[in-house]
Amino acid sequence: MQLHTRFDLNWILILLLAVFAVAPLTYPGFFEASSGFLPAFNAAHLSEAPNWAGIAGMVRGEGFLPYVLVWPLYRLTGSGVVAVKWGYGLAFVLGALGIYAWTRRWLGARGGVLSATIYTYLPWHLSTVYVRGAYAEAWLWALWPWILWAIDHSAERTLRSMVGGGIASLALAAATLWVQPGLATLALPLLIGYGIIVSIRRSWHWLALVETAGLLALFFLFAIGTKVETQVPFGEHFLHPFQLLSAAWESGQSYQLGVAAVGLSIVAVALYVGKRDMRQGGSETSSSPATIRPLAFWFWVSSLLVLVLLCLPILAWLWQFTGLDDLLTYPWQLLSLSALPLAFLAGSVIRLDRRLSDLPAWAGVVALVVLASYPYLAPRYTQMDPGPEPVALFQPVEAGTPQILLLDAKVGQPLELEDTQALTLTLTWQAVEPVAQDYTAFVHVLAADGTKVAQRDTWPCDGECPISSWQPGEVIVDNYELNWGQDAEVSGAQPTQLVLGLYLVESGDRALVVGREDRTVFLNVP
Repeated sequence: MQLHTRFDLNWILILLLAVFAVAPLTYPGFFEASSGFLPAFNAAHLSEAPNWAGIAGMVRGEGFLPYVLVWPLYRLTGSGVVAVKWGYGLAFVLGALGIYAWTRRWLGARGGVLSATIYTYLPWHLSTVYVRGAYAEAWLWALWPWILWAIDHSAERTLRSMVGGGIASLALAAATLWVQPGLATLALPLLIGYGIIVSIRRSWHWLALVETAGLLALFFLFAIGTKVETQVPFGEHFLHPFQLLSAAWESGQSYQLGVAAVGLSIVAVALYVGKRDMRQGGSETSSSPATIRPLAFWFWVSSLLVLVLLCLPILAWLWQFTGLDDLLTYPWQLLSLSALPLAFLAGSVIRLDRRLSDLPAWAGVVALVVLASYPYLAPRYTQMDPGPEPVALFQPVEAGTPQILLLDAKVGQPLELEDTQALTLTLTWQAVEPVAQDYTAFVHVLAADGTKVAQRDTWPCDGECPISSWQPGEVIVDNYELNWGQDAEVSGAQPTQLVLGLYLVESGDRALVVGREDRTVFLNVP
């Protein structure tokens, strides 16, 4: 008996095509995503992850598993930044390989390659990593395709495949609930629906029932038990239809579904409808589309429409009625789930029109998808690495969690000038959520006996960058120069400490400092 051991070179092609998405992760430093350095701090403090020091990520409900996956990388490199960047890269690659493994059974090898490319370079996928810094959500993108692949295997005729695929799909679905429980919970109905679609022709109906019942149990368990505490008004963040196709960036990010993905999906629907008309008219040609099961094709069309509608104000009432708005911070997080139907539908054009599967047409379509993503592959970068934790965490008076990180504080050597002494202080700040009010920073220079030698109270950057203008993830470098005279009162007084904090001028209330009851940060003078 001859064994077929031919290796599918498309696996290598998928890895090569993913290089452009992963390339920004190889830049020195770290990108200024909305979550800032929080994923890196979580990676460095595994026992406190995913909400290190009480700070929740931008996208609430992160789970423990994504940080466990990169803990060996942190132990190897000693850098949370490096570990998290590797984590993002692995998520990109696993997601691309998973889409290919799943869709090639439906769309053929070249259709699967196109689907994997679409999935990798969807604007919302790139935005999840490079703009939002939603580390846990990036791992959902990696796991979802493999669940669909496992569900397909559970629909095969052999008992071994059915049992193995069923166990794998349930295990992977459960794992996603420890990645990002809110969004993973809302993905379960989609996975259940797909499982029903592929198992309709299955002869082992009891296995289909067990698998479906297991997914349903997971859904209801977490839908009831998973609540997300957030001060963000959910109802104010629904999208308008134009935002789904607009190239404009709003609040530092784009909500575009992807022109290439949407365009190819529309072409796929047109081809599928045309195939039905040709069959009814009896005029099928050599370029006529191959067969894709109608139930599966229209399942993904309807899923895409439902997911998009759930992000729009027209269905705001449904979120409130079901109480599922407790699972997410923003309704537009569901755009991540729309990647699955978009990848399937866009890739199906290769299956539906044989001419597109031939070179050079197929290579041209794949290249077009990669090139269309170029504007989303230039994230803002910072070269600093704050290490395993920042200098201090500030919690505004009106906030429920810390929102401002003091990443670094450099105190210069005191200098003696002609009739004064002076020192410089450089503070590096980062907000991880928008701050509602403008806080004034105070810096006091203290002598050894506690005498206040000098003082400076000002908005950051001498008033040029008030805190309310800071974009989440943006790194702010704030310089101070403090001077004091050499008069008799302070003659010989050598500065030994700096104290700093944030307060509201109107009320005098200071922002909380995590771990300090006096709401003050102390720095030593060299």
